[in-house]
Amino acid sequence: MNLHVVICIVGDVSRDSRSLLLARTLDSAGFTVSVAAACTAGEPGGDVTLYTWNDRGGRAAVRALRYGAWLRKQNIPTPRLIIAGDYFALSSAVSLARRTGARLLYDMREFNFALGPLAQRPLRQKFIEWSERRLLRQVDMITVSGPLDAKVVEERFSRKAEVILNVPPYQPAQRTTRLRDTFTIPSDDTIVLYQGVVHHGRGLEPFLRAMPFLPNVHLCVLGDGPAKRALQEVSRECGVQDRTHWHASVPYDELHSWTCSADLGLCLIEPISMSYEYALPNKLFEYMMAGIPSIVTDLPALHEMIMREPVGMLVNRTLSATDIVDAMTRIRQPITYEALQQRCVATKTYSYEGQSQHVLRVVSSVMD
Repeated sequence: MNLHVVICIVGDVSRDSRSLLLARTLDSAGFTVSVAAACTAGEPGGDVTLYTWNDRGGRAAVRALRYGAWLRKQNIPTPRLIIAGDYFALSSAVSLARRTGARLLYDMREFNFALGPLAQRPLRQKFIEWSERRLLRQVDMITVSGPLDAKVVEERFSRKAEVILNVPPYQPAQRTTRLRDTFTIPSDDTIVLYQGVVHHGRGLEPFLRAMPFLPNVHLCVLGDGPAKRALQEVSRECGVQDRTHWHASVPYDELHSWTCSADLGLCLIEPISMSYEYALPNKLFEYMMAGIPSIVTDLPALHEMIMREPVGMLVNRTLSATDIVDAMTRIRQPITYEALQQRCVATKTYSYEGQSQHVLRVVSSVMD
């Protein structure tokens, strides 16, 4: 059987944990793996073949069109399976599948019919919803990142979706001082880390507005995104710009070391869309792997996770400054913090290795 799998990603594979780990897992299991993506840091490694496109940035829709034009020119050996890494790679993946006769798996990372950044842009949201539904007719299998997501997909599209959690590879939690050294943060002050795309709706603004009531707390933002400038203005407005530190995104293989240098993780998702309402983001699992407790919005999937694995402190979904300060006060109590930290370290089962056999079954089933 042809075991060639092509993973299509519009973005940077070196910073895309989900696609990077999938490629490595399939490669280790003996699949022939090609990745068509941008890459600004280390390549996937192993025997993975990388077709590198020059992502010049800009609006997502324009990048997707450029990517599709580039992909059509690549001389990629005929695959058995194509994996679309997200919605913006889906159209290109559908075209490649038609040309080659390959099967197609779609990794639906978000509810594209209800995206947080498009909450105030109904026409653009409507187009994406229509486009995704049309493209889904060509898809043989859908994967999602949580059980509640799978339920929504089944109800909305009458399609079964397989769950692949956004969990990192296992690495021991080893304290580092990267953030403290980089930003010259006093040893007695508390470092709260946000890692990921800097969008509105990710809890950064509510936390910034709570920071005037949280002396000796520093927020470190590790990532890039369209809301960065506006959020920097919020930090100045709140008078906490000296305790708010901004760092560009880092390659995924370096992320764990940075995460291990924080004291707490920020996982405050604002329920501004259905996609955010049901979010179970990879940052929560990465904080767990690093042994740092999190403050977490009390939303359905996150609530279920914290009830099952008490690795953080829930905050009311309104994310008022009062509720954030209360959660921060409670989680910083030494007894509470130590108990949550120990629970984080005990969660080795939430590693990519723990679900690798499930991943291989999912991929093999769609190739049959």
